[in-house]
Amino acid sequence: MEHQNHLSLQKLLASFPRGGKYSNGPWKGQEDMLAFVAKHGCVIIESPTGSGKTAVEAAILQAAVASGGKTCFLVTPNKTLVEQIRGEFPDIKVALGRSEHLCYYYENQPVIGEEQLVQLGSDPKSIKADEIPCSMLKDCPHRVDQATGETFVPGSTSCPYLQQKYEAKQGGVVVCTMAFYLFTQLFSREFPETSALVLDEAHRIAEIVRGALSYEITDHHLERSIELLARIEAPEVETLEKFLKSMRYICKKRSLDEPVLLTDEEIRRLMAILEDVSSSKLLARIEKAVRNGTIDAAEDRVALRKLEVLVRDLRRYVHSFEYSLETEERKPLNYTCAFYKFEKGERDKVQCKLVVKCYFVAPLIKKILAPLTVALSATIGDEKIFGYETGIQFPQFPCLKLESNFPSGNTRLYLPTDTPDLSVKGRDKRDMTKTLRKVAKAAKRFAAKRHRSLVITISNTERDKFLELAKEEGLNAISYGNGVTAKAAAIAFKEGQGDCLVGTASNYAEGVDLPKQIAPVIFFLRPGYPVPTDPGTQFEVKRFGGARWPLWNWRVMQQALQVRGRNVRSTRDVGVTFFISQQFKRIVWGALPKWLTKSYRSDLSFEKCMADAEELLGKKE
Repeated sequence: MEHQNHLSLQKLLASFPRGGKYSNGPWKGQEDMLAFVAKHGCVIIESPTGSGKTAVEAAILQAAVASGGKTCFLVTPNKTLVEQIRGEFPDIKVALGRSEHLCYYYENQPVIGEEQLVQLGSDPKSIKADEIPCSMLKDCPHRVDQATGETFVPGSTSCPYLQQKYEAKQGGVVVCTMAFYLFTQLFSREFPETSALVLDEAHRIAEIVRGALSYEITDHHLERSIELLARIEAPEVETLEKFLKSMRYICKKRSLDEPVLLTDEEIRRLMAILEDVSSSKLLARIEKAVRNGTIDAAEDRVALRKLEVLVRDLRRYVHSFEYSLETEERKPLNYTCAFYKFEKGERDKVQCKLVVKCYFVAPLIKKILAPLTVALSATIGDEKIFGYETGIQFPQFPCLKLESNFPSGNTRLYLPTDTPDLSVKGRDKRDMTKTLRKVAKAAKRFAAKRHRSLVITISNTERDKFLELAKEEGLNAISYGNGVTAKAAAIAFKEGQGDCLVGTASNYAEGVDLPKQIAPVIFFLRPGYPVPTDPGTQFEVKRFGGARWPLWNWRVMQQALQVRGRNVRSTRDVGVTFFISQQFKRIVWGALPKWLTKSYRSDLSFEKCMADAEELLGKKE
């Protein structure tokens, strides 16, 4: 990858947005970021929350377009951040995945009127683009030719997914999720080479790429595919039946309602069964059956979609199994685990499955970087470990770490002296319950003074126990479950429901912002170290041995800093964070940027921390 250094500071400043809060031009920290990009080209930037990173990101990409760059991407971890960026910069193109778009094929009419579009958008039963066998529906009138932008049937309403994909290819600045960008670069040859790439929340790149390139093979999925293939008398049926039988045997033998790593011998056995299957020949047979009506695209939609995924992924299965094996040249790059549910419920469709996890993603991330790539985050931490995880490494990528303009006196980070070690090995039998009750009482005490709280646990068991204790203590705590999503619960809390929002770190450590005193108090129960019985943990132990600890510590450090930033989003916010478990002693201090060290308190009892927090928050009123 050749670095692109032609974006001068003058060009970057000329492309900087000038409206709203930036009407007086860039802030000092933003100027520092732009100057660093102008000097070095490809860089890593750690800049605190509220420092205006999004405006810098937009300026970099607009300057790249003005300098002759064609397609320039701003990539974020999820749709929520895409929408936030679109709200701030409405002129930027947006590209979302299939799950965010409706499919018009089954409406059986080429033109969809405005009123019907509104109805489809509000109907929860409307079919989404990721629920249909799109590649098999060659006669779809809404299909958008990616070379011309014309629909298959002239004058038809354009497929929204394919239309946005076509528009993204025409150049300019495009904001999208990492999953969308990843698949356009690794699996699609349609997109032109990316001229400039900005990675927002870059500390999450490896995690997202691993998730996007990992997949499940279920018995239900295979059964439906085999049924459909048997109807067209495809010779591959015998092979898939053999694979399903072998998969069931392996899963049932080794798994008891929790995933278990497969052995090399088991992986080789599964891989050998699929090696001779030709995806191209199988695809041709299915497309022919759809054309002649043997397979009905409407009646068989669900099964055909499963079959489409199976055919697309067959070669990936073989390669992924291969990468799960150690060779003389390398250690395993993936890992495969089995899951078997011995008691299948009435509504359960899946009894056994294989889960193939892509792990060593740094080389893949390197492949999708652009000549000009800028990675930004509020929490980069140790750039060496960040580089190992992502492939974005120093010295090819110089790293700038900015201090915050946020007044350190507006926040506190407490590690009380008298709370227990809540690690599995370090805690007594009753420590967890006693600590959760203490937190519930503290949250109620803050609520009495009109200070709402966010409580973050690691496991759902801890979350459920806290909710039970909160009810006993008379604390109005809300959370997700029983049909309420984590996002919906957070929105309800922001709108004023409840005195305390409760969730696991996987849901609320990032992505939920509670500024303007919505929840000035955060309780973080314990750090999220890997569960020893998890296959991913076992894989890392096997791969790294004792060297795994710096990696694990880096991850929990980033998590702790992200949690701390949920309620402090601007220089006017005041907020405190309680790190409860004594495990945080070896994490938090080492993770803190210099400007936050003044806010750290580790020499006070829990009660004195409470009193100090009440005094600080009281000054805001």
